[in-house]
Amino acid sequence: MSTSDILEELPKLSAAELESIYRRAVELHQGQTVEASPELLAAIDEGDKSAADEGSVSLEEARRIVASWNTK
Repeated sequence: MSTSDILEELPKLSAAELESIYRRAVELHQGQTVEASPELLAAIDEGDKSAADEGSVSLEEARRIVASWNTK
């Protein structure tokens, strides 16, 4: 089964099944390092510049904003 196949099946799973998969993935990943791609580093730099130029919000405000996205 390919990564694409797995990702395609994820939306079909229950919340409990997704939680189980998430916990197992974290368990398998612990102790490993991930090298940042040039694209990721560029995106981080862009975010830093945007925050410096346009300002930012507190963590509490960011959580409130993100929570508002998750409405059903």
